[in-house]
Amino acid sequence: MNSMTGFGRASGRGRRFDIDVETRSVNHRFLSVKVSLPEHMSRYEGEIDRLVRSRMARGSVNVSVTVKRVGPDPGAQPDPRRLREFYRRLDAIRKSIGLKEPVPFHAVLSVPQAWNSAEPETDRIGQAWTSARRLVERALGDLARMRANEGAGIRKDILARLDTIDSASQRILVRAPGVLKAYQQKLDERVGAVLASRGLEGSKADLAKEIALFADKCDISEELQRLTAHVGTCRQILKEGGAIGRRLDFLTQEMVRETNTLASKGSDAEISEAAVRIKSELEKIKEQAENVE
Repeated sequence: MNSMTGFGRASGRGRRFDIDVETRSVNHRFLSVKVSLPEHMSRYEGEIDRLVRSRMARGSVNVSVTVKRVGPDPGAQPDPRRLREFYRRLDAIRKSIGLKEPVPFHAVLSVPQAWNSAEPETDRIGQAWTSARRLVERALGDLARMRANEGAGIRKDILARLDTIDSASQRILVRAPGVLKAYQQKLDERVGAVLASRGLEGSKADLAKEIALFADKCDISEELQRLTAHVGTCRQILKEGGAIGRRLDFLTQEMVRETNTLASKGSDAEISEAAVRIKSELEKIKEQAENVE
């Protein structure tokens, strides 16, 4: 069971490149992957997308790769044509701003574009990507571990709330028979008092019919049974793990519906109080489920 939020990072320092990779993920209904790469590595975006999808099922995942060259190309040679062109440009700028000192030669040599690399561009990109790919995998591993750790915390919290729901449901189960008995006694007393005041005998048949109607109206046994079954299913889903966020969300909605019906049929303050407690826990479970992969 994994959370959909997390962060991962990996960095590599070499003689020719510094590479930094950051991965972030937040809640999303589906799996959305966004990749930020240096322009010369854009061809590898699809490969990073596949790496993410092989590890994660839901969430909005961002992968950012930055590459910085830190040293000269050992096989690079100055290009005379480019040197002359850059010198001409720099000298024109010198004259335009009124400087008298000539353009120093090292200023021209410091322009990267004035050098020709003996190494093909594809080779340089390939070497940088080989290192970058390993770092992407490391950063995704960090992200996956953080999501798993947060998921374990969410699982523990949901299980504790399910225990509270079980406890409140048990209170309702114990209380429900007493509600019918109290209504029967109350009805007996009221009807008996009215009939006695008029010197009449009560109709036991009518009284039994009224009690039966009330008993049917406030019968919450089916709602309690379904709620208990849903709680058991929820525990089983948490035990199975994996990508369970949507299933948890759906199941929570079903439990909320059963609880609303239970509260409206309960006709008792204690039952209503227990139902409110159940709904409060279910709302918190729903919030947690929205962050589960």
